[in-house]
Amino acid sequence: MLAGATAAAAQDFPDSKPAAAPGAAASLADSTKAIQKIEGTRYKLGALEFDQKSREVSIPAKVNLREGLLEYVLVHESGKVHESLLSTAVKPFELNVVLLLLNWKKSEAFFDFSRPERGGVLVKGAVNPAASHVEVHVAWKDKDGHDQTCRIENWLHQVEKKAKITEEPFIYTGSQILPDGAFLAEQTGSILALYQDPGSLVNNPREGNDLDDVWINDPAVPEKGTPVTVIFKPGAAPAEKKAGREKEPPAKPAPRRKSTNR
Repeated sequence: MLAGATAAAAQDFPDSKPAAAPGAAASLADSTKAIQKIEGTRYKLGALEFDQKSREVSIPAKVNLREGLLEYVLVHESGKVHESLLSTAVKPFELNVVLLLLNWKKSEAFFDFSRPERGGVLVKGAVNPAASHVEVHVAWKDKDGHDQTCRIENWLHQVEKKAKITEEPFIYTGSQILPDGAFLAEQTGSILALYQDPGSLVNNPREGNDLDDVWINDPAVPEKGTPVTVIFKPGAAPAEKKAGREKEPPAKPAPRRKSTNR
């Protein structure tokens, strides 16, 4: 039955062919074969669940830190957990496979990789394409067992601004494939960074993203160890311009000239 489910799932993504370096090709093939259909447009890959129509991805995680400075919102449990708000058992490689299958497009503008010896250099004021925008939401159950959900911005503060971080999309930057074919995010465990990280799958575009000492959690964050679901949603597309020219207001009548006749 599993074989049938994975075959059916594979047929539902005929136009999605994520690129991979030769060294990563086998892992990519294994991951795509492991996709199972849940129902309708919903699928799963390991612990990940995703929707082909809405392109949303649900990542099981848990609260990892409630005090101290943060450099990450989410990392793999083998990653930099000493500076991340949340942690997950989901592998960054598998998450990236899902994002690519859903036709998410990474921003090529966020980091400058033109000089390999420097690694990825943050580009200030980069214009990131709308297809790379990621809205991040979190869902959990409160102490009374009631379902709760909010944007992740409600759980984060910028120290210098003495306020919650602004509500705006994060940016899918896609990490890096190293010369030996290894996927950098899989090695570091970096998934969603507040402090700029070329190896992370998703990065923070807000002012101060080049600082590692300005990000902290809000007191509203649940107790450490609380299970949560992190939800990646495509950023809202900018409003389309109305076809054609907008209707112009009616012209004001020209003032009548005074008659010169006596």
